[in-house]
Amino acid sequence: MNALTAQEMRAADQRAVEDVGIPPVLLMEAAGRATAELAREFLEELHGDPIRIAVVAGPGNNGGDALVGARYLMQLGFEPDIYMAAKREDCNDLCRAQLEIIESLGASVSFLRDQSPEFFRSGLRSAFLVIDGLLGTGSSGPLREAYRNWVNEINIADRDVIAVDIPTGIDPSSGMVPGPAVSATATVTMAAPKVGMLLYPAASYVGELWVANIGIPPAILADVGGRYHVMTKEQFFFWLPARSALANKRTAGDVVVIGGSQQFVGAPALSALGAQYAGAGYVTIACPPSAAGPIGYHVMEQVIAPWPEGDVQTVVQFLLDLTRHAGSVVIGPGLGRQDTTQSIVRSFIQETTRPLVVDADALFALSGHEELVDGKKAVLTPHDGEFARLLGENAETAIANRMKAADDFAGAHDITLLLKGPRSIIATKELSYVNLTGNELLATAGTGDVLSGIIGAMVAAGCTVRQAAAIGAYWHGVAADYLADQHKHSIVASDIARSLQDALHWLHDREDVDDGFLRRIV
Repeated sequence: MNALTAQEMRAADQRAVEDVGIPPVLLMEAAGRATAELAREFLEELHGDPIRIAVVAGPGNNGGDALVGARYLMQLGFEPDIYMAAKREDCNDLCRAQLEIIESLGASVSFLRDQSPEFFRSGLRSAFLVIDGLLGTGSSGPLREAYRNWVNEINIADRDVIAVDIPTGIDPSSGMVPGPAVSATATVTMAAPKVGMLLYPAASYVGELWVANIGIPPAILADVGGRYHVMTKEQFFFWLPARSALANKRTAGDVVVIGGSQQFVGAPALSALGAQYAGAGYVTIACPPSAAGPIGYHVMEQVIAPWPEGDVQTVVQFLLDLTRHAGSVVIGPGLGRQDTTQSIVRSFIQETTRPLVVDADALFALSGHEELVDGKKAVLTPHDGEFARLLGENAETAIANRMKAADDFAGAHDITLLLKGPRSIIATKELSYVNLTGNELLATAGTGDVLSGIIGAMVAAGCTVRQAAAIGAYWHGVAADYLADQHKHSIVASDIARSLQDALHWLHDREDVDDGFLRRIV
């Protein structure tokens, strides 16, 4: 599924109007109907007469969408109170036309600039539901004072809120929130998700995210928005490799995990566990000889290959020979940061031609040496702290916009970057995915190691590194969502690995909410 920036959404609207000939009023009509349909979901269990709805509308197309929604709600028997954030003459033509229509139908319309704050406050608190149509994707930067005040009043009223297209106050392209923003219960966005609403901190203001099919042809959305995508259930199952009836343990996926130390024996074992539960047929853990015994106590199905005592090049040559026919190499979990180990990591990465999943202490070894992975078939899997180390002195400024920072880094080095965290980003030189699965259960030590193993298994099974990173992030998150559905209060990392197969069945059987017009995304 395409995700669009604000600029791309404007281009899609323009092409739908100019190239296809769809009148703008029809797009607005569809947007308003989608808003009303979602509002009805919130209101259908309510009883009483009247059921009041506060519709807060701005002067642009977003306000026009909200007004159309109010008209549909009137037809359904609800009583919307319209609060206009601009004078009639300041509204654009489409919005003004909708305002005149709803006035002619007898709706209550008030102009906020002519009213006291207490009037607006009282109206919000007498409503069952608030519809936020103040500002849409055409806005950017901090809100002006009047809008800040109205947004604060909406939030203080403590009512369910449906945001039209985006919650007022968030940046629809970057995900940043430069000031007060409407905290929505649900957001109905038009045609495609906006990139910014998928990313934190903006995502925390969106609530349930619904996408409305307002009639813009999919080909236009794909053409104007080829960079950003949402990883979906359909895409996941399409890419997930199936094991051949003729497979053997090697062809099913041969993964080598290079990791472990005397201090950290669990990390490589968790990576190996993730790889095997994700389908790898043969997993080897290559480790320092001092860690081989302790790691061996924690594994059964995996092979332990301690590297020889000797200088850096001796160890590197051993690892090159060991991995010569591997389908993928996961490097870093639990290796430690001793100077010799770091030299081994850098030399191996430089010399190997095998597909790589670079994690944990191997990312530390790459800091200041990022050119070693340039152009390789490699997935780097940093969390924000590790990514900041890779970025060096520009980290604080760059990570303020995680998506742009991820895109820039992946493009500069021509690799796949999986920037972990809530709403992980999978970035490549050509395009990027946002992953929406997962929850707070993943906030426990070792889950990143399991993720690296899953990605390694997907690469070894024949996926491209981009596909493997996207599949891995999605499946890893689905396992956490499955465990949450089982009412788990907390977990350990191995629970994620052991739940991967059950999570697949749970995901397959879970009913999607999609009627062809409104689709719930998260």
